[in-house]
Amino acid sequence: MNKNKSLFSLLPLAVFLLLYLGIGAFFTIKGSDYAFYKFPASSCILIAFAVALIQGFKQIKEQLKYFLDGIRDEYVIIMLLIFLLAGAFSEIMKGMGGVESTVNLGLTFIPARMILPGLFLISCFISMAMGTSMGTLAAVVPIAAGFAQSANLPMALTMGTVLGGAMFGDNLSMVSDTTIAATSTQKCSMRSKFKMNIKIVLPAFFIVLIVLGFMAHPQIELKKYAFSFYKILPYFAVFILALLGVNVIIILMSGIFLAGIIGFSAKIITFLQFGEIIQRGFMSMTEVMFLTFFISGLAAIAERG
Repeated sequence: MNKNKSLFSLLPLAVFLLLYLGIGAFFTIKGSDYAFYKFPASSCILIAFAVALIQGFKQIKEQLKYFLDGIRDEYVIIMLLIFLLAGAFSEIMKGMGGVESTVNLGLTFIPARMILPGLFLISCFISMAMGTSMGTLAAVVPIAAGFAQSANLPMALTMGTVLGGAMFGDNLSMVSDTTIAATSTQKCSMRSKFKMNIKIVLPAFFIVLIVLGFMAHPQIELKKYAFSFYKILPYFAVFILALLGVNVIIILMSGIFLAGIIGFSAKIITFLQFGEIIQRGFMSMTEVMFLTFFISGLAAIAERG
């Protein structure tokens, strides 16, 4: 009986997964673009929350208490705060030109015959620095597509190279939402996760580099791209502080204000623009925070069930 009750308590989370994965898979089979965004995850989780309330209708106050206990857990609150700061850091780096400078720096020093390994390395670094594979694709794909066309490289291979680098970097990033969620829920340090992950992915990393080095040797002349090394400094600061084991909130705050100071000093952004960019960064994390908010509450209900 208790076993059946425990399984029944998982119903809301099962509803969420079935809705999100089921609808996403359906539109993927149909060949729709952005299949998993046709019915957003935030809408799926709201339906799951409704199921949880109906499921415990006779003890609705108790269900809500469990839900709120899950939300106000210390680690959940810290995770939500880190999400906000990570969004702000990513946005301020874009606003003061850090992302563009990072891409241009890499492209300037890549030998023409090593363009594919170079694009892979650039994608790896940018994704590690930004903490977002999608943001990396947005920054690098247009440039990579231009190279593929001018050098007559297979477009699928070029895009796959950028995508692989973006996923590699996102997995190791100290400011990725998945890293933040994983380390917060498992109560381990980001440095520990990085050390473990790097052992797993390094062999694949070197194999990919070697294979890409032999696959295509385009003979094109790469132009010099404008970059400013000082715009990239916040990325290095965040990475080094994370490896030193500094608290992640301190790391992200330091990165945000260092980027802001650089932006002010170089007259790239004003103080008012700095505030607007921070707000935009906060807003970019609303969906993942919304999901964290509800999943934490539903997990608490399931645990008490």
